Amino acid sequence: MTFARTLSLCFLATLACRQSPAGVLLAPIPPGPVGDQLQSVLVRDSARFVEFRRDLHRHPEVSGSEQRTAAVVATAMRQLGLEVRTGVGGHGVVAILRGGRSGPVIAYRADMDAVPSAAPDPVDFRSLTPGIRHICGHDLHTTIGLAVATMMRQVRDSLTGTVVFVFQPAEERATGANAMLADNVFASPTPTAIYGLHTAPYEVGRIATTPGPMMAGRDRFEVTISGAGDLSAAADAVAARLLTLGTIGPEQVTISQPPDFVLLQVTSRNVSGTQARLQGEVRVASAASRARTRTAITQGLSSAVAAGITVAGTYEPMTIAGVTNDTVLADRAAEAAGVALGASNVARVTTIPPAFSEDFGSFQARIPGVFFYLGVSNASRGWVGQPHAPEYVADERAIQVGARAMAAVLLDALSR
Repeated sequence: MTFARTLSLCFLATLACRQSPAGVLLAPIPPGPVGDQLQSVLVRDSARFVEFRRDLHRHPEVSGSEQRTAAVVATAMRQLGLEVRTGVGGHGVVAILRGGRSGPVIAYRADMDAVPSAAPDPVDFRSLTPGIRHICGHDLHTTIGLAVATMMRQVRDSLTGTVVFVFQPAEERATGANAMLADNVFASPTPTAIYGLHTAPYEVGRIATTPGPMMAGRDRFEVTISGAGDLSAAADAVAARLLTLGTIGPEQVTISQPPDFVLLQVTSRNVSGTQARLQGEVRVASAASRARTRTAITQGLSSAVAAGITVAGTYEPMTIAGVTNDTVLADRAAEAAGVALGASNVARVTTIPPAFSEDFGSFQARIPGVFFYLGVSNASRGWVGQPHAPEYVADERAIQVGARAMAAVLLDALSR
């Protein structure tokens, strides 16, 4: 999860406070013989999955450097007998599980990279790489991918369709998804839907999603001011006009129907000689707000400056695509997850956090998909899984929860 450090994380902490603790349920996934087999694998290999996660946690790698992580994942997928491609969009790994019967093709995505962090690692299996840690939960995401692949491999002969497991590099740099797409990650076979999740400070045992926009997209802009006159004053006037479009400030934005907000930040101001330059970032939740903001920046700033000074704005949309869940698939996925976890443990996301973005949306721009938040907090032990927080600790029972939910969601998607 890419984090904008201009905003605090406390809005995420409120998620944990609003939810009561929930146990890790162990009912079949879904009820019936197939669910029994999946559950038996999850119970049988639970310790192995935890150790796999801890190995990744001990050996974190930042965006673009996931060489060891990718090798470990590729080896695990080959040991399951899956078809494996490596080096996709950098260190990306793609593993294909073909069911015993022809049917739909769907995908599951997990990101693999860690982040720089100089804070002490509070767990016993602490990072062995100074200055780098898994404080965003990608080690759990990758482990859940392994767990789901292991579970579904057990029932491969009964599966109708194919699952493409996508292990993505460079999410934190927000380049990995686009790099994998450019490298034909979905060339053969081509999924018709994609699913994924991200750790969040809901209490362990819970997950959350919503139809439609779930995380804001990010755009970039640059404004060049030139000519004779007071360019510094002109830059100030343009910056003031830009900020009327929607300034950074709220820690969360309530989802409306349709969600429509703009949060803008001027990140760089430079005046030199006969030219001034402003650069910044925009966070938007809809195509309409993106189009409106683009027009304002590229066409509507000249009136802010005096005669003899020209203003030219450029706008780069979707530098990070916003996470927008397919409305039909999201409702179906939430229902399937509720069968595995209990409906009361599947929450509806009601706010969009402008501080966070996720390049999972780049995949959704190509094929429809659904993204979940996975609870990893444990209030009784004082663990709050706030992504990118120095004290981030995840309850490892979330591996079972995420694996159960995703297995149920994927099975349901194949059956439909």
